[in-house]
Amino acid sequence: MNRLPRFLLPLVLLALSIIVPAPDAPAQQPRGPAPGSPAFRGPSPASAITKRISFAILQDYPKGESLKEVAGDFQIMKELGVTTWRGSFSWIDYEPQRGRFDYAWLHRFLDLAAKEGIMLQPYLAYTPEWAARGGGTDRVDWNDPPRHIEDWRRFVSRTVTELKPYRNIESYEVYNEENVKQWWDGTAADYNQVLRVASEVIRKAAPLKLVIMGGMVWPDVAWVRQACATYGNAARFDVIPIHAYPETWTPQSVTVENYLDQGRPGFFRREFLPVVDQACSGKPIWLNEVGYATPPGKSEPDQANWWARAFATFLADPRVEHLGIYQIRDRKPQAKVIGESENYYLGLLKADRKKKLAFHTVKRLLALLNAGSLTVADNQLAVEVTEGKKGELYQHLFVRPDGRQVLFVWDKKESPTLRIRTRPGATVTEYSLDGTPMPFTSFDGRVLSQVRLTPGMVRIFEIR
Repeated sequence: MNRLPRFLLPLVLLALSIIVPAPDAPAQQPRGPAPGSPAFRGPSPASAITKRISFAILQDYPKGESLKEVAGDFQIMKELGVTTWRGSFSWIDYEPQRGRFDYAWLHRFLDLAAKEGIMLQPYLAYTPEWAARGGGTDRVDWNDPPRHIEDWRRFVSRTVTELKPYRNIESYEVYNEENVKQWWDGTAADYNQVLRVASEVIRKAAPLKLVIMGGMVWPDVAWVRQACATYGNAARFDVIPIHAYPETWTPQSVTVENYLDQGRPGFFRREFLPVVDQACSGKPIWLNEVGYATPPGKSEPDQANWWARAFATFLADPRVEHLGIYQIRDRKPQAKVIGESENYYLGLLKADRKKKLAFHTVKRLLALLNAGSLTVADNQLAVEVTEGKKGELYQHLFVRPDGRQVLFVWDKKESPTLRIRTRPGATVTEYSLDGTPMPFTSFDGRVLSQVRLTPGMVRIFEIR
């Protein structure tokens, strides 16, 4: 839905309904204790969960992209505090004709990444016209399954072998957003055949690399069940990735806060995860594309506040281990994209490299949360409304390995004033959306007082 293929294509515009088929359902109910509940007596250490966490950032590069532009992006990544890149290695680019491989530019790109200390999580995708089966539901070839599976096997084998010297390649992902026709104009059986073949090649040629199933457009129970149970691929990949663009490409009822549930309370925990655990041996869940666009009508503060909500909400889920930030910079107006105009505006920087407000928000969030592992301690919070009333109140508490606590709190509808009890600490710093630190003095070592909320706006605190 938001990827630029590595070649010029006609625009393919599909209905939004096939991209996010989420039902119109009530939003997820707010978490946290009711005012005056016994939970305010204090936190329970037994209620926390610790997990690994990692981050990546995305920007696709066509073969021949200016390496000066790429180097500039790598510097932006390091300034942000994330040094893992995800993007496409296009079959169209690197085998433009059957048996004729062209890796010259890719080697220069990989050498630059290695020099700059950038780790890589590429995905292999986009079928060249000469290899495409054709006969699909549209008039393009790049999203078709290969006509002959041995062509795909040869491309994957040659590519993985060619790139074997690069130790900064962490994984290979197999195609992209394959659970919608716009990105995979074939069947589940077709996809699982290319997944099986790619896995066989990668496991043999580069056994230390992760094999990642193509990122799904939403938590698709049927697709996961088919991959792991119907087609027996559970042992052939290591990660189940999901893409998340709530409030850019979702119905109004599906928001950041209920995206994993797809607007249906309990869906992720009661329907999606049981299939992952039973059919797929409990594989890690990655949100390896997450983003919010700023087309006309959406502001930079909207995007920045969205990122604060997204980091807090998604990382608070016990099963989410990875966030992929989409993307470094907006598309240039002359660039061709597939899909809606929002695809031009997903960057943390504008196309001219001017930093948006969200750049500073994400930089601060990464400084706070990119700590290798996090303890999610939401249930250790106790919240009391002292003035006003709560509407849709959300609060999340993370504890870093060094003991520092990071607290997020917001109410989507009302303006309550809160008392919040956390783990003990000495000082509290609040951060604005531009990352600016401010001392917060209404803290007695256990309780933050006079925390006044503005509807929809996140407040971010660090407790030391």
